[in-house]
Amino acid sequence: MLKVFSILGIVGGLLCCTGDLFLDLKGRGNQKLGKTKNIESNWEKMSYWRFGLSMLLALFGDALVAFGLYSLCAQLYSAGHQVFAFVTFSLGLLGVTGGVFVHGCCCIQAVVYKAVKEKSNLETADFVLDKFFQQIMPAFAVAYISLLSVSVCMIICSLCGFLNVPKWFALCNSLVFMIFGLTLRKINPVLFQDLPGIIMPSFGLSMIGLMGLINLL
Repeated sequence: MLKVFSILGIVGGLLCCTGDLFLDLKGRGNQKLGKTKNIESNWEKMSYWRFGLSMLLALFGDALVAFGLYSLCAQLYSAGHQVFAFVTFSLGLLGVTGGVFVHGCCCIQAVVYKAVKEKSNLETADFVLDKFFQQIMPAFAVAYISLLSVSVCMIICSLCGFLNVPKWFALCNSLVFMIFGLTLRKINPVLFQDLPGIIMPSFGLSMIGLMGLINLL
């Protein structure tokens, strides 16, 4: 059963990647707007249904990632690393459930901007979204940090040999993938404006299930 859970975790991460594409694949000519630069100019060109579908994919994707997380932590527990398993599972559960919130907020801000811009102007949209983010930022930060903390746990697990996975697997997680995507974007902001950076954190989530699966093989 743990093997099935690990596979579901991999699928969940890939679903999250797909959801990211519907939200963040903005195309050429996109610009950062607003006081905090949280507004993407190309949201105006994107259909509303993309944001709704993106939230739906994130909902199911994060739920499946939780299966992979459970499998990984159950294996850590059975291997005698009970405290580490508990810490990893606690951080991961908070991060995965919070991941739906994080992704949902990103989609909601796009919908709000697009709708307000249709009836008003950039200044009004920026004001509304600024107030929105002031209220959600504490919960947003906790959820995102918790999710990335699982990457640190995976790195420790790989390097310390807690499970039967190669040490190079320490490079396969959301934190490392996100840094890789951001680095490419810094090197060439035009070529790497969207891909692969926009899917890197979610692709890292699938590695939770893959780590558990490798240990079981």
